[in-house]
Amino acid sequence: MVQTTMNVVAIVAALVLGLLIASTKKSFDTRSKEIEEFSANLTLLDRELQHFGAEQNDTRSLLRDFTAGKIAQTWPAERGTPPAMDHAQTVKMLDDIEDRLRSLTPTTEVQRAARSSALQLAGELKRTSRLLAVQESSRTPRPFLIVVVFWLSLLFLSYAIFAPFNGIILATIIAGAFSVSMAVNLIVDMDHPFAGFIRVSPAPMQQALENMKP
Repeated sequence: MVQTTMNVVAIVAALVLGLLIASTKKSFDTRSKEIEEFSANLTLLDRELQHFGAEQNDTRSLLRDFTAGKIAQTWPAERGTPPAMDHAQTVKMLDDIEDRLRSLTPTTEVQRAARSSALQLAGELKRTSRLLAVQESSRTPRPFLIVVVFWLSLLFLSYAIFAPFNGIILATIIAGAFSVSMAVNLIVDMDHPFAGFIRVSPAPMQQALENMKP
């Protein structure tokens, strides 16, 4: 009876653990994709501003400062520091960039198209920035993880109690417990895609900043 019960617990725990890993991996990949799109939009916006020549050098400089600030806030240099996805400083900088774009007076058809495209890109940047901030607070519920850990602890406790005591069995239980704990740690880590050991790469943003050099 005990073995049957533990088999049921093992099946349920395995299913839930697999679903949690799949869910957090999908969320992690979504954030990574959004960062890539955000970086691409920054590069495209800088290129649109180039159509206005030297008169928009200040706006391009502000865009570079915004990008550098966003990198520093999203990927803090110190481990354990939470990312600031919607920091007031960068929010204001992006608002200022959008205001400057609205005040542009294009004189040619190319500049009119560039202004329209730049405003659209600025809107996309604001939307993605806000979306990343909202997603940062959307994580796997902690009670859910506690229940899963409880199931797994109960499962390995039953193995330790009822299994014959010898070196091979002990090593197998320890190896199994370590493997499962790594899976749980993987879930927690991917649930914090900008602060854990497994992080969304800042390379696209760094490349965008590099491409903005005058």
